[in-house]
Parts: sequence; structure tokens; C-alpha cells
Amino acid sequence: MLILSIILAVVYNNTIKSYIKKYREDKFEKEYSAKYHKNPDVFAAHVNAQQLWAEKMQEKYNKEAEKHEQKMKEKEEKRKQELMEKYGGSEGYVLGGRSGKKDDDKPKSLRPDYHPLMGGGSSSTYRPPRRSPCGGGGCGK
Repeated sequence: MLILSIILAVVYNNTIKSYIKKYREDKFEKEYSAKYHKNPDVFAAHVNAQQLWAEKMQEKYNKEAEKHEQKMKEKEEKRKQELMEKYGGSEGYVLGGRSGKKDDDKPKSLRPDYHPLMGGGSSSTYRPPRRSPCGGGGCGK
């Protein structure tokens, strides 16, 4: 009984379910075409209602987008105003965590000629070992 029920479940999911879905879609299409081909005024009213609904949704979206844009502009103006109040708009000061310090007050680097992309250190001569499938590296060659 258990094996039979498993086989029926698999057959239902793989074949019968798709046939039922196809049958329902065909039935809906037939009903739809029968309803709107008999009375084209109903079809036109339906299409107009869809267009009105789409226009209404578009207007709503446009209003919300305009409100959001206005809020973002207000936030940006508020942020700029806060920065102007905080830093006073004077030149020579660095923004971002170093308030009140001028560029000249930066600590000097320990190695002024050091550039990490240029190398120049003892680690620049390091080469990783060759990778070989054999532990000894020869493999009989």
C-alpha cells in the first residue's frame, strides 16, 4: 500500500497535475472569449477600466516619488547646514574625524619614501614555493 501510494503521488505530480492546470487554463480562455466576443461593449468597458486603474496607480506613484524627492532634498540641505555650522566653512580644515586640525598638523610618516605598491622592503623578494603534485617536487622527471 505504501509503495502504491508513493507511485500514485509521483505520477500525479509529474503528469496529472499539468493536465489539470492545462484544462483549467483552456476552460478560462473559452469562457473569456465567449463572454467578450458576444458583447464587445463589455470588453471595451473592461479595457477602459484597466487603463483608468493603471493611470490612477501611475499618478499615485508619481506623487509618492515627488514627496520622496522633496524629503531627500530637505535631508541634504539639513546635512549641508549642519556641516557648515560644525566646521564654519573655513578653509584649511580637514573634514572627517579630524575636526579643528589643519593639514599641516598631520603626523609625519616614519618612512616618507615608502609606497606600498612600489615595494622597496625586504618582503619584496619573497617568492612562494612551486606547487607540485608530488611532495618532493620531482615526480620522476
